[in-house]
Amino acid sequence: MRESAGLMLTTNTADTDAAVLAADVVTVLGAHRHRGVNEKQIQDSVQRVLAAAGLVFSREHALSAQDRPDFLVDGGVVVEVKMKASRSMVLMQLGRYAAHDQVAALVLASPRLTVVAGMPDSIHGKPVRVVQLPGVGLA
Repeated sequence: MRESAGLMLTTNTADTDAAVLAADVVTVLGAHRHRGVNEKQIQDSVQRVLAAAGLVFSREHALSAQDRPDFLVDGGVVVEVKMKASRSMVLMQLGRYAAHDQVAALVLASPRLTVVAGMPDSIHGKPVRVVQLPGVGLA
């Protein structure tokens, strides 16, 4: 365990479970007030928060020619940011990501409760965690 910005993170142990890592990502993203008026600005904010937390990740990581999640955190956690999207579109996209072997868990981050509400606990056996991003829309 280590501390980052006053939060206890478990991401430094070799045997970190993907669901625990996903919960850590939710904790750090939910503890920050994000500023921006569009998805790109919020993705930039998420990138800064992940980096400040000491998480190792890649942005727009190519899982395949079709599948490029916003972030892939080392340990196999996809982080997808959505400002506006239908639930069915989000589920379809997360389902495609979950089908990849290198994905161990998924985090959906959105300022809108309607986007994150009612997401399943898992997709294709991979844990799903959601975070409603505070402060979005306040540029």
